[in-house]
Amino acid sequence: MNARKVAYTCLCKIGIEGQYANLMMRKAIEDVEEKDKGLVTQIVYGTLRNYRYCRFQWVDLMEKKCSEEVAILLDMSVYQLFFMDKVPTYAIVNEAVDLAPKSVKGLVNAVLRKVVSRGKLESDDLGICTSHPDWLINLWKSHYGSETMEKIVEANNQDALVVGRINTLKISKEELEKVEGIHFLDDVAFVADFNLVQNDLFREGKIIIQDESSQQVAKELELVEGLKVLDTCSAPGTKTSQIAMMMNNTGSIIANEIHEHRAKLVEDLMKKLGVTNTNVIVGDAMELNQKYPPESFDRILVDAPCSGLGVLRRKPEIKQKIQPENIDEIVQLQKDILDSTGNLLKKGGYLVYSTCTLNKKENDKQIQGFIKTHPEFELICEKTILPTETTKDGFYVAKMLKN
Repeated sequence: MNARKVAYTCLCKIGIEGQYANLMMRKAIEDVEEKDKGLVTQIVYGTLRNYRYCRFQWVDLMEKKCSEEVAILLDMSVYQLFFMDKVPTYAIVNEAVDLAPKSVKGLVNAVLRKVVSRGKLESDDLGICTSHPDWLINLWKSHYGSETMEKIVEANNQDALVVGRINTLKISKEELEKVEGIHFLDDVAFVADFNLVQNDLFREGKIIIQDESSQQVAKELELVEGLKVLDTCSAPGTKTSQIAMMMNNTGSIIANEIHEHRAKLVEDLMKKLGVTNTNVIVGDAMELNQKYPPESFDRILVDAPCSGLGVLRRKPEIKQKIQPENIDEIVQLQKDILDSTGNLLKKGGYLVYSTCTLNKKENDKQIQGFIKTHPEFELICEKTILPTETTKDGFYVAKMLKN
């Protein structure tokens, strides 16, 4: 199938139907020739990351507003014109005209030729240049300062490295170190010179894909063998499997997930990785205190639903979807989950709260509010990890002790 047609179809499904880019791409590139998979990926993610900048290049050339399908086609074409040097200009324009509905072929042709003729427009507006919504730039500036905000928005438009984690239930670090092209970042995290997902190590469950920041969360639980652990929001199961690995498959883990199809993902992953100490249950995290008596668990992980503002490199469509009012709803959900699970932890146990977002209302302030209303909990440490390194997503982790 034509690579640009596949890319355009993906962008329409993401932008108009609200589908997730990573899931959409996984299915879409199955029908694309191997040599074109990289091209499709680059066009889709490049257009999403630069959506405001691309639209800025052509929107003033339109006499009236066009349909979103046409707008996406123009965005995609402009991305190729200004970010992909190896593709001839005429080929990009001709392909766009071919993809356009018959009624707007002339319009698409005329607009793109005008864009080519006048060249790239420059802007002093940081939101346009980095394709971030203004409210998000202002939020980060308020929370972290101008200098850090600028580093975050620049990092969000870079490619993130794929990081692996060794599964010590199936292979040792010493064995994995012998594989050519593997470079360890710490005891379990590594990067590779080859495609990890298409490697037998991944297929056999000897390694798992997990960002370096995400791998820090389970470490804060102070895990030892034989503990009883609750993972309140477990899908897709990467942190659950890390907990199992760190306990050497001993003790027991209750992995809760509200959606049945996502709970199945956790179950399938545990089987693949050889995890046998985990019981996956389907249920609302806010109702777990009705299923289990107080002080049932030695450790609790609340890897909370969040706005995802720390993973924009991997999920650039969030920049277009998320609105400030959405965050207020998420903050309340996080609070409810914390409130309902705190009494399930034994005295002397640790509760770790984590998000993959950069927003103090969901992070620092959420924990401050929880401790204020639950004085039996003591904040041991908290950290915000910025996505300014290519192996790290934006994350927040708080570790609390129940006295």
